[in-house]
Amino acid sequence: MDKFVVRKKREDVIEISSGKTDKGLKQATIDSLKGVVVVEDIKRAKAILKEPNTTVEQMIECLSGLEKKIPSRKVLLETKIGNVINKLRKHENDEIRKHARQVYVKWKTHFVEHRDRPQIEVQCDLKTEKTRKAGRKFISEALELQSEKGLPEIIEREVFHVNNRFLSSRYKRTMRNIWFKLKNDQTVKAQVLDSSLSVQELVQQCSPTGGLS
Repeated sequence: MDKFVVRKKREDVIEISSGKTDKGLKQATIDSLKGVVVVEDIKRAKAILKEPNTTVEQMIECLSGLEKKIPSRKVLLETKIGNVINKLRKHENDEIRKHARQVYVKWKTHFVEHRDRPQIEVQCDLKTEKTRKAGRKFISEALELQSEKGLPEIIEREVFHVNNRFLSSRYKRTMRNIWFKLKNDQTVKAQVLDSSLSVQELVQQCSPTGGLS
């Protein structure tokens, strides 16, 4: 979804993964480009920031990521991420308050100075969203939760994120592994619910290359 090639000057070409690029080309990702906002990243950050059991370190990491991108007014209204940031400006933790204020000030300043500047937004198609919603439903059932929001949403978004926003076979296998583990291992299930096992650790354990196959 987000891999493509950006043409660069010959002297600007850098090495990537297996070696040097050819013909003055450099591989990049959409979300690495200035002015591009991946809506999925905004939604993922919102889900993490709203989850009561999210750690201070995870919240600061999310806020730092949000500070690097400026969503349009449309995305702010649709995702309501602005409301979340505004509330965090009054958070009891000093570092969270500081980072939330930095995001707020940067976004507000941008809208004042660049009111009419067009922005590029990237988001999932309806078929992808339907498949992902079904995945969250399975996770919520495995956790015996009534809602697909909150923890099930965070788990699915993390799987989608680590799989480079592709509904690949690896994404599907990871989701099945998570469902199976939560359904059949009550210890892991309890650890996920009380946050003694982080979502990132759960996803890593259940990834075809990092745990269950």
